[in-house]
Amino acid sequence: MRSIMKQMVQMDHSVGFALCQAMREVASADGDHPRELLLIQSFEDELPAGKTDTVDLSVVNTPALKEAFIKSLVLVAFADMQLGEEETNVIRSYAEKLGLGEREVSRAISDVAAALLSNLAGVKQSRAQVEALGKAMGLDQFTIDEVLNA
Repeated sequence: MRSIMKQMVQMDHSVGFALCQAMREVASADGDHPRELLLIQSFEDELPAGKTDTVDLSVVNTPALKEAFIKSLVLVAFADMQLGEEETNVIRSYAEKLGLGEREVSRAISDVAAALLSNLAGVKQSRAQVEALGKAMGLDQFTIDEVLNA
């Protein structure tokens, strides 16, 4: 199974609060879905009491935090198994504010999709359906084969 992150990233509660609020924006971009909200709630359950309604991106101040932030937004978007245009636009907006370009957004989407698909590695009987899922997630055939044959 692939990991979404290359390394563990320590996030303090200020980053956690900003991330959860941004996740809520991604989730609401195409209408809240129960799986997305459940994922966000699991993040919020790890935070101390208190919330903020603003996203303070000044606390997302290292390359590792920026990568984790964007990949976490992508993960929420994929929670309903569809990465919609509205969600992608919100993710791109946050990436731009963090000084990340389209290349980093595309890499984050690909990394998260591959990690999610890797949970199905070894599936033989429904391989065509698993490959179709990978394509629907935006992965190319080479990446799908690499993930599923790992």
